[in-house]
Amino acid sequence: MCIALLSLGLAGCESTSEWDHRRPAAIPTSVPETPLPLTTVTVPDELPIATPAPLVAPPPPLSQIATSPPASSVSIPSSLLNHLSSILPLPAWPANWTNVWIPLEGWGKYNALGKPIQVASLSPTYEFSTSNGVVSLKIGSRIALCNGLECWLGYPPQMINGVPCIHWLDAQKNLQPWIDSAGYHFQSDRTIVIDPGHGGKDGGTKSGAQTAFEKEYTLDWALRLRTLLLRNGWKVALTRTNDLDVSLLERVAIAERANADLFLSLHFNSGLPNRALAGVETYCLTPVGLPSSLTRDYEDNLQHTYPNNAYDEQNVQIANRLHHFVVQALCSADRGVRRARFMGVLRGQNRPAVLIEAGYLSNPSEARRIASVDYRQKLAEAVAKALE
Repeated sequence: MCIALLSLGLAGCESTSEWDHRRPAAIPTSVPETPLPLTTVTVPDELPIATPAPLVAPPPPLSQIATSPPASSVSIPSSLLNHLSSILPLPAWPANWTNVWIPLEGWGKYNALGKPIQVASLSPTYEFSTSNGVVSLKIGSRIALCNGLECWLGYPPQMINGVPCIHWLDAQKNLQPWIDSAGYHFQSDRTIVIDPGHGGKDGGTKSGAQTAFEKEYTLDWALRLRTLLLRNGWKVALTRTNDLDVSLLERVAIAERANADLFLSLHFNSGLPNRALAGVETYCLTPVGLPSSLTRDYEDNLQHTYPNNAYDEQNVQIANRLHHFVVQALCSADRGVRRARFMGVLRGQNRPAVLIEAGYLSNPSEARRIASVDYRQKLAEAVAKALE
């Protein structure tokens, strides 16, 4: 089964974008997580790692700005290059593209996309047209737009000596998986573990419009999704099928025992005391060396790696696809594909793992929608469609 990164349009949906900086960068979430006793590996000290604060990484010396990959000696029409880039594997990541800022033009040439087009000058914004849609990068902003959807970067692109550049880890870990059209392939005999967030004494966040708790809605969503995925040929296991308190360690262990091909955790969000926040956020684990989009006051150690970091590329490919289908189906505000380290149900996984926050229960209007059976059925159908 292939999770291909198709052209993902959002016709008919109105959403408020963080592209215009109208919302804060880190929003509290309703997922209570306890750090797991996992073994971590430290990146060697001699490898320079960008610090999480300030968010704007300091520009390196000009000698550290990456050079473009060697140009081909054969002249090939750009239209043919774009077609070939969508069907042929890319060459190995250039050896000199490590611990550097990469010029956008060089990254475009590497992907046979040509030069970026500058579409705004006041806040310089550059675009590439790809087989998967348009990629927009704004100098000084951590939010890239991938075919209209928000994709959070670790560091804002920068102008260095008049050249627009992107941090090498963002290019490799965030944009490259999106641009590569091969996508992620599941086995034909595939298994998914669905994780309805919270349960038992852990109710999660309380609805701002009902007396219900998050745990009730996530379980209903999971049961509906299980029915649809079974019809589509998936083997499905749930971390809970009733109002049961399941530890984070046990949720990870269930996926391990099932030898799952994918772990999907279902949640609804809270932004209290801010009741105006609304929209869908999709999370996967932060790659080593990049700061997280969300920390919730947890330590965000850029030098630590976890088992799930072995699936960085697949995580973001699947997260992008799931996020698109959920936002499109619900016509919800797009709050982006984001990265976090503190979510133990993700970082302990030995498989691709994604967590969806499908709306804010702290927003009275969105809470009323979430309370609707029709809304949760649409959620289940959107996820099932994304995994077809």
